Amino acid sequence: MSRILAIAVKELRQLARDRLTIAMGIMIPVIQLLLFGWAINTDVRHMPTVVLDYDHSPHGRALVQRMEASGTYDVVGRVASFEEVERALRRERARVGLVLPADFAARARLGRTAVAALVVDGSDPLTVGSATQAAQGLVAERGNEITEAAPPPPPAVRLEPMILYNPEQRTAVYIVPGLVGVILTMTMVMFTAMAIARERERGTLEALIVSPVRRWEIVVGKIVPYIAIGYLQMSLVLALGHLVFDVPIRGSIGLLYATSVLFIAANLAVGLLFSTLARTQQQAMQMSFFFLLPNILLSGFMFPFEGMPKLAQWIATALPLTHFLRIVRRIVLKGGAWPDVAAEATALGAILVVLVAAASLRFKKKLL
Repeated sequence: MSRILAIAVKELRQLARDRLTIAMGIMIPVIQLLLFGWAINTDVRHMPTVVLDYDHSPHGRALVQRMEASGTYDVVGRVASFEEVERALRRERARVGLVLPADFAARARLGRTAVAALVVDGSDPLTVGSATQAAQGLVAERGNEITEAAPPPPPAVRLEPMILYNPEQRTAVYIVPGLVGVILTMTMVMFTAMAIARERERGTLEALIVSPVRRWEIVVGKIVPYIAIGYLQMSLVLALGHLVFDVPIRGSIGLLYATSVLFIAANLAVGLLFSTLARTQQQAMQMSFFFLLPNILLSGFMFPFEGMPKLAQWIATALPLTHFLRIVRRIVLKGGAWPDVAAEATALGAILVVLVAAASLRFKKKLL
């Protein structure tokens, strides 16, 4: 027992000197508690909604006002055609589209069923469930009000959901494109996070120190070889998802690969930044897992982005995975073109510049 106690005391002293490990042990449960208890919410509210109103009647306006007052829908604009509804959903400017036909009020006056269409972005199953259930309840309430107000047997209001991009609501269609980003985040950050730490442990960092290479050139040179590995991983996931799980690929693969380089390089820059902070490969790996957790929970991979508080959404906007998930789902599931992903690609480019600059400043050509 004395020998065991001596080893235990020695291990505790060694652990006490490793401040990063202690910090990770404390911060990971705290962050998990905060993320799951505060930021994660499967009850989606404030879904951006566009309205296509061919009727322009008080009945239609009353239904739109009721939907907006519920807090579940936020009307972000009115459109003039169904093509504009599809464009808004494809670019994720809206998640829901309400279509009121030209005979909406006329059918109500004639005692017939007034039908409204609810077009929902089916790329997120949780959004579909929240959008359709809430709308069905509101339409039923509006139908009861019309029934009480109308003299002879009143018309009822019926809602017809129309699910785009994943009408069968298959989970694989939603998960597989997102897995491309999650796998790239996990592997790219880990590969490069251990690069400088491994060279420091092996003593090969001295070769870089005596070389005439600039700091930013070293950072970019470390990133380039792993980009090919990232493309290989992405190709494997997409190919297996299409062949095994029948995930459709509706958009341009060339566009997806062209925009993916920004995401892959951004994750590699994060890994290099971690490698300049870590003293050992173990610490670099701990940082990688610490970075992966908020990416999975806040990016929209598992939980709806609209369900998170505003502060959590601002944090998620700074994560590369948030923007890449939007890009890959818009291209693969929605057949999006460059105008549909240009804003997200620009955001990824800005994040990449900041990360490369930070990693270059942190990387000093001397032994630390």
